[in-house]
Amino acid sequence: MRSAVRDARVERSYSRNTAGEVTSPAMREWFRAHGRPVSIVIPSYNDVALLTVALRSIEETLSGADYEVIIVDDYIDAAVGAQLRAFESDRVRVILKERRLGFAGTVNVGMAQARHDIVLLNSDIVAKPGWLEALQYSAYEIDPRIGMVSPKLVYPDGLIQYGGTYWARLLAPQWFGHLHVGSPATKPTANVAGYNTSISGACVYITRAAFDAVGPLDDEFWLGFEDVDYGLRSWDAGFRCYYQPAAMLVHHESASRGYSQGHRELASMRRFWRRWQSRFLARSVDAAQPVDIVLGSASDGLWRRYVETLADHLRRSGREVAVHVVEGPAPQEELIERLAGRGGVVVACDWTAAETVWLATRRAGVPVYLLPTVESVGFPDDPARQTRIIAGYRSEFDYIAPTRWAQRQLQAETAWEVLARVAPALQPPALPESAEPVVVSIGATAQQQGEVGAVAAKHDHRVVHVDALDTGELERIAGLRPRAIVSYEEYSSPLAPYALMSLGAVWIAAESPALGHDVLDGYNALLFSRGDAQSLERAMADALTHDATWAQVRANAHAWVQRAARLAPDAVSRAIDAFATDPVS
Repeated sequence: MRSAVRDARVERSYSRNTAGEVTSPAMREWFRAHGRPVSIVIPSYNDVALLTVALRSIEETLSGADYEVIIVDDYIDAAVGAQLRAFESDRVRVILKERRLGFAGTVNVGMAQARHDIVLLNSDIVAKPGWLEALQYSAYEIDPRIGMVSPKLVYPDGLIQYGGTYWARLLAPQWFGHLHVGSPATKPTANVAGYNTSISGACVYITRAAFDAVGPLDDEFWLGFEDVDYGLRSWDAGFRCYYQPAAMLVHHESASRGYSQGHRELASMRRFWRRWQSRFLARSVDAAQPVDIVLGSASDGLWRRYVETLADHLRRSGREVAVHVVEGPAPQEELIERLAGRGGVVVACDWTAAETVWLATRRAGVPVYLLPTVESVGFPDDPARQTRIIAGYRSEFDYIAPTRWAQRQLQAETAWEVLARVAPALQPPALPESAEPVVVSIGATAQQQGEVGAVAAKHDHRVVHVDALDTGELERIAGLRPRAIVSYEEYSSPLAPYALMSLGAVWIAAESPALGHDVLDGYNALLFSRGDAQSLERAMADALTHDATWAQVRANAHAWVQRAARLAPDAVSRAIDAFATDPVS
């Protein structure tokens, strides 16, 4: 009775946590037209009950598919072997060995017998409809360089057990972790397909071409790290790993062996790091190696101008620097190939350049992400794009954030930490000695324009309204020599506010938590509360009628921006050097 109640509760949880998750009709249709045979290799260790369920789920979900199942026993017990023999059929083969070989060695025995593409599958897996279709589609229709594809794995209650591989570099750099563990299967960022640091040994599709190039698993790994090692070897052999959440399976993680980390598991960890330490724990870049900066289509003119100043500064310091512009967010393969052979620091400057930079540094080099802002906030009405942007932030990047708020927000969205914070600023022009009786409003609605206009007229100033700031408007505003600039725009980076503050006008803006440490009320700006016409009028009156206030605030702002512009290039340069030589600390 207790078991039935528990099972019903787990089933309800599964339904709730996977609600709306459906198979891809396009992938299933592709598979019907182009599907190819597969060899499903399952290592077994005293798990007959689990195998029974796994084989039933394979049969139910692969009706009409061409497949074989190869079960390889590693328990080495006559009674268990006899039970395994009972599974044999036209589709299922059982291999009984004479001695134990551990997970990797056991899998290799099965792989050696496989006749087709290989699906490595744990015995504690329950397949769900559409899983193989999605995996095989991803292996052949997305990118010819993909050689290994892992699915989304969930616990029996529908919470995620595996949503991709990441290097746990800041919390536990000796480990690789699973993304999105414990989240519902419906979590948006867990449902973004994309390139994967490695694979999950619990379920991975391996093309025949990849297997022929990479070979078997390293059987010196008794248990643990063998799958991460295998995925990394795939990258080195020229085949990419991929995560496809449209393929979903239930995984009773560690059901056959428990969770303890014994001497064999720790020995596997030591072996892994002997091979990969230089790629991860001790990765570094020689100071003579180049710095490649990659700007994407999401970078506006002001950000590009700032990035060019950073590049010029790095060149003056003796570094070889190249700036590349890509049309992302799709990977730019030609640039990836060029950068992959350079092995230096590669800097992504916006989300449309991030995947290109990440792919270019899989085998060598250090990827740095110079965040223009928390980019997801730029698309409040496009949750799909927000999700894609957040999913593109990866643990292998070293992050430079423009504000403390951005630093906190990145960690809230991804759990990744910012290792440097630099307030971006352009060198300001000379401070004008005087101003014209002009007020510029930016990003104001019709009602807000009326409020600004009424206050300006009261103090004999005319108003010029600007819908949104770009580099062309910045030059036009500078030519107007305004007394004050009133901005309603939402800024999550100080770059644009600093550019406007440096023009000689008093910067009057709506309060912004994102800029709380960069725009200071009564010092380098005058702030007002959104929707509070009285606080706007007070700020404008101070700027338009009190010459001493006007002179003090604009002088403070100009000096503040000068200091930020002087410090930013050095700070970015020092951060890049630190990341290149000691990225884990």
